[in-house]
Amino acid sequence: MTTTIPPRWRAGWAERWRSGPGLPSLIFGVLLPLGTLGFELATSLCAEELFDPLPTLLHAVLVALVPACNLFVWMSFSRTHTHPRLLAFANGLAIAVAALYSVLFLPLLPVAAVAIVYFGLGLLPWSPVLALIAALCLRAHLKREATDEQRKFATWPGFLCGALALIAADLPYTLTTAGMSLATSASPKEQARGIWLLRAVGNEDSMLRFCYFRTGRATDLLSALLGRRNVMPEQARVVYYRVTGDVFNAKPEPKNLRERRWMNWDTEQVSLTVGGRLEGLSLASSRLDGSVDAKAALAYLEWTLVLKNDTNAQSEARARVALPPGAVVTRLTLWVNGEEREAAFAGRGEVTAAYQSVVARRRDPVLVTTAGADRIAVQMFPVPPYGEMKARIGMTVPLQLDSLQQGTLQLPYFHERNFELAESLKHSVWVEAKSPLNAGSRRATLAPEGAYALQFNLADSELTQTNAVITVPRDPSKNAWSYDSLTKDHVIKQALEVVPTVAPARLTVVIDSSASMAAFAQPLAEALSHLPPQVELFVIFADDLADTAIVPMTPQDATASVRSHEFIGGEDNTAALAQALDQVLTTQNSALVWVHGPQPVVLQTTASIEQRLERRGQVRWYDVQVMPGANLIAERLDGLANIRTLPLARLTTLFASWRPGGTEIFVHRNWIPSAQAAGPASEQTSEHLARLWADDEVKRLLYVDRDPRGSIIEFAHEYQLVTPVTGAVVLETQQQYEAAGLTPVAEGTVPSIPEPEEWALMIIAALVLLYAWKRRPVAKRHGI
Repeated sequence: MTTTIPPRWRAGWAERWRSGPGLPSLIFGVLLPLGTLGFELATSLCAEELFDPLPTLLHAVLVALVPACNLFVWMSFSRTHTHPRLLAFANGLAIAVAALYSVLFLPLLPVAAVAIVYFGLGLLPWSPVLALIAALCLRAHLKREATDEQRKFATWPGFLCGALALIAADLPYTLTTAGMSLATSASPKEQARGIWLLRAVGNEDSMLRFCYFRTGRATDLLSALLGRRNVMPEQARVVYYRVTGDVFNAKPEPKNLRERRWMNWDTEQVSLTVGGRLEGLSLASSRLDGSVDAKAALAYLEWTLVLKNDTNAQSEARARVALPPGAVVTRLTLWVNGEEREAAFAGRGEVTAAYQSVVARRRDPVLVTTAGADRIAVQMFPVPPYGEMKARIGMTVPLQLDSLQQGTLQLPYFHERNFELAESLKHSVWVEAKSPLNAGSRRATLAPEGAYALQFNLADSELTQTNAVITVPRDPSKNAWSYDSLTKDHVIKQALEVVPTVAPARLTVVIDSSASMAAFAQPLAEALSHLPPQVELFVIFADDLADTAIVPMTPQDATASVRSHEFIGGEDNTAALAQALDQVLTTQNSALVWVHGPQPVVLQTTASIEQRLERRGQVRWYDVQVMPGANLIAERLDGLANIRTLPLARLTTLFASWRPGGTEIFVHRNWIPSAQAAGPASEQTSEHLARLWADDEVKRLLYVDRDPRGSIIEFAHEYQLVTPVTGAVVLETQQQYEAAGLTPVAEGTVPSIPEPEEWALMIIAALVLLYAWKRRPVAKRHGI
């Protein structure tokens, strides 16, 4: 069937060819920009590799109006111009948007011209310029064919509307860019102006984009015209914290309008920095298995983590984990080809070097080191493309004793991580003991084998709450002992003693002034009100200048100052801590309490703090972090300061115990000959008690006696401990261990918890045997 074109259509096309703008205006003014828009929406190529030209829906609509307006004007030449004002407005709008985008792509045009010859895709950056030329040609044709009356309708209203609309779409990012540029300058005054501007009008999503590599940036035409400072992600992360008080990787990476990624960039791989969240890397499974020995006031926990990678490239999982107070890592395993492999314990430098060496060869290691008091750094590589990686961290934990009759166990949790959590992820908790357990309203059930089992699931946010604290009653008359894991000639004997508390003569409280503290001002003020009046109290807010005079105050004055204080942005606490150490180190029997939010940046060196600790000795230091997050100050003081971590909820109890008549429980762990272990009030427990004693010894040798680190490393290695001077690493093969000079732990010497499946099999087997025994004839049962 042959289709014929009506005569009037043929006449219209012929007229357009003779007097209209012609086919080039259609190709370069309509088809090319329309194809470029569709290509970018489908692939996000420019957004991933250079900058995001379509960061919002408004940008996409404005860009789409360019070919639409050009087509509208181009089609008008086939008929009489019945709407000249509308045509002029549409033409001005197309000229404005195309012109501004041409300026944005101008630096790319020379390279794109070469790329046209070799790749063809180089034509895409030229699309705005060619669309602009086509729009100007259409404008010339409009002016040529317009009557004298129609020439009064100029294109400037459309041009103005298009320019204002695009600038308005970019304005939040433009202001943010200006603020970031000032905040990262070398001048302190300009930095202060930049921080003020960002707090006043900065866009948080835009600031977060600066913190990532290859995220894509908004069009930001004003900054392109005026020029802008190149802000590196490391600088942006500091500024983001100072402005918001939040850690950048506590939030997901901001997405582009089109959520397509060609590469999963990880610039922090193998480094000590956790870095930003990696798209496609997630925690697929998490289980916490534990056993509690109430009489020995200790527990053993194993946290099994399964990381999943949904991308086509290998990824490294990195995290900072909060351990229960006083806990020490005593086991680390990794599943390699379906088989669980034990770690090697050695000096921190040795295990780190072994991990980095193996990662460079793209093999399977996992590394655990300390990262400050009661926190560890975990690195796992590689989580294979579209695959999983499974590791287990075992930790020996002393119970926190509120009294001789009761102890509590805080579960570990993430401080920061570079992976997301699976949408339906729940941490599966299973803890057993020979005495009743409870976690909030949850109660343990009595298992057939005589143990109490407490089993429940928790969301990740719940791990830091009170329902993640397990309470266990205990017999106050019982002490415990265990064999030394290295020799049977000696044992570790533990005794608990209630002693009067020794209140500090002087207390200095350093309070972080960051915005994250605002929600905790009231409970902090309440805790300060419980301080005894005889304690000389100093309060330092972390935003104070280093030379600010500090005067004593009463608990009531301190409470009022906390309640009236303005917490804003993010503050570096380094100078305030150094100032506080000057207060407490010059007075005997003094204490330092540091209450703070996350500390993801250190604007000043910690050398002043390190110098005071090295020259004047240790101090009674309590670290109270009110919410999860990075703490670079604690990491830099790892192995230099003997810091005790404390949840904010227990600060009131600590202050109240310093009042006259207050008591505390002192734990004695002594290394004695085996013959002295027996006693009517002493029962044998597991060798975890020996590991807690060994951890105490490491701290004594490190902070009090200041022994050579080589001897401390050897001691900690013998007891298989992760300490400030030692770490644990799992490698894939024995050859890799030998090349690194490491020896993995023998399987028979590691602590473990039976798998729930093993318990189930044992119970089933026992029930089967009991059933079979009862089914036997009575005479046979009695041996007749």
